[in-house]
Amino acid sequence: MWDENHIYLGTAYYPEHWPKSRWAVDAELMQRAGIEVVRIAELAWASMQPDAETLDFAWIDEFLAVAERHGLSVILGTPTEAPPPWLWRAYPDVVAADEWRRPHGGRGRYCYNNRCLQAHIGELVSAMAQRYGGDPRVVGWQIDNELRATPCFCDQCRKDFVAWLRARYGSLEELNAAWGTVFWSQRYRTWAEVDVPTGDHLTRSTSQILDHLRFASESAVRHLERQAAAIRQYSRSQFISHNSMGLYPWLDLHEMARSLDFMGWDSYPSVDSDNFDTAMAHDLIRQTKPDTPFWMLEQKNGYFNGTPYNLAIEPGLVRLWTYQDIARGANGVVFYRWRANRFNVEQNPNGILRHDGNPRRAYQEIQQVSQELARVGDRLGRTRVAAPVAVIWSYDQVWAQKAHLQYPALQYLREVGAYHRAVTELGWTADLVAPTADLSRYDLVIAPMLSLVREDFLGNLADYVRSGGRLMLTTQSGIKSWSNVVFDVTWPEPLGAMLGMTVREFDALPEAVTNGVAFRGRRYPVDGWLEILEPGTAEVLGRYDAKFYAGAAALTRNRYGDGWVTYVGVRHQPDLLRAVVAESMGEPQRTALPAGVFCTTRQGAEGRFTFYINMQATPVEVTVTRPGLDLMTGRAADGRMRIGAWDLLLVEEDA
Repeated sequence: MWDENHIYLGTAYYPEHWPKSRWAVDAELMQRAGIEVVRIAELAWASMQPDAETLDFAWIDEFLAVAERHGLSVILGTPTEAPPPWLWRAYPDVVAADEWRRPHGGRGRYCYNNRCLQAHIGELVSAMAQRYGGDPRVVGWQIDNELRATPCFCDQCRKDFVAWLRARYGSLEELNAAWGTVFWSQRYRTWAEVDVPTGDHLTRSTSQILDHLRFASESAVRHLERQAAAIRQYSRSQFISHNSMGLYPWLDLHEMARSLDFMGWDSYPSVDSDNFDTAMAHDLIRQTKPDTPFWMLEQKNGYFNGTPYNLAIEPGLVRLWTYQDIARGANGVVFYRWRANRFNVEQNPNGILRHDGNPRRAYQEIQQVSQELARVGDRLGRTRVAAPVAVIWSYDQVWAQKAHLQYPALQYLREVGAYHRAVTELGWTADLVAPTADLSRYDLVIAPMLSLVREDFLGNLADYVRSGGRLMLTTQSGIKSWSNVVFDVTWPEPLGAMLGMTVREFDALPEAVTNGVAFRGRRYPVDGWLEILEPGTAEVLGRYDAKFYAGAAALTRNRYGDGWVTYVGVRHQPDLLRAVVAESMGEPQRTALPAGVFCTTRQGAEGRFTFYINMQATPVEVTVTRPGLDLMTGRAADGRMRIGAWDLLLVEEDA
């Protein structure tokens, strides 16, 4: 039975790829490495169902017996990412259609709304669940594999999209008003004229594109929900999860997570990356199911496929990636994959074992982590990540910019990433949360570039501030309706009571032009996008020092209820963002961690554990903020401490 407070190590295995005589050899090697969980079958539809009339689960039964003999539990994947040739040849319309309504195949590009595909998936998943839903050897389920929300433009999706719009807007009059179809004479007279935004439109509305992206995401969510419901008919004690693609922006993971026990994701960091995107993805996935540990359902341990170069993985880095997963909230790390693949487009040696079946260095590192976790994992697994800051992550803002990006210098994902980076560099951990999330636990909430606004989350932000919260808003906030139409009021009037200021005008600069902002006695260069603010009740924190608006407000702060709201009217600038975040947290003198070092705390009734992880090839020194015991070495940890290259301190802090 699954224990959410236990930290599991696992691997992805493909029994259908290897002779049955090899299965026991691999299971024995897994057991020696400390592997407890094996993920199988997520791409094996043809092996389970070689034709429309035949179901063959015998090979799964045989592998489960081998796994059981070696103390391994199994995660069973539903193989629905890969419909077999007999299905898509017999029913070609299961393949998604592009904007010209042509079949547009490729991995994962099938139509979630195709009724024939839904029926075949329902029959297969129900049969799997009926057979294995009560099997104690199966610890959990992974639905599909790396779901995408690729928009489909087929006739069925058009019908479903129009039905979705009718339910959303109620009448054609409301749709025309919300989308602003008076623009360029695109007003609809009948529902028959409404369509998905195909390439043959004379004019595609930015509101239409946004709603179609929402519909595509919801279609993928419903696809997962149907499978989860089928499994739950027969399964009670097994978990249900999905291996998402982390920061993939086209699928709303907050909505998807509702039908899951926890979310998982697949991490493939580059050896030479700065690690911030990986940390950010952890902080997003963790908050799809607040207070429930997530799983890393695919953790890179070898060379990656589909890249123009592949640096050899530094000794110690696989171990460090594993601890980074755990530090930021994972209670399961499943390494992709057990043995390097021989076939098709994934022929790089990306397995714990090489192509020849012998272990790579990663095997010893995983074994080391297993031995280390045997000493501390039970207590660590019952803790949760301490995150004093929330950064709002809104998929709708991304989709609105996909529909129309006016200024490349100002992009939502870049702004969110810049603020998350500032928080992380200062040694705090941020949760990436939905706009409607419970904000009461946070010392600071940052909502970058919240252009599209809706009453429910505006009320959520206002309630947080009135109750004593500290909120930070940034450029282009509160300027559009939920349908991607600009308000006919002064910017940003929907937020006006909280902000105590208005935006007088903006300056969208070309690349070579800069300005400067004076903040707390220091000048910071700024570029790209600058807003000239008109303070009302708000205090001015920073002013421009050049051009005709020199002296005008660039940063303001306004009291609202028992809290306050800071508005940053400039595009991200790293030094300025760190200074504003530190000042907002009440620690204006706080300095950034050494480059390449990431600090995260997990805490609970079992204690408080802080990870200092050095993600670089040179040793560093850090200041341990609370003394305790380094659980990696058994030595006291206090004051200035040295961390080796690709290494960490794990400090159990004194009570």
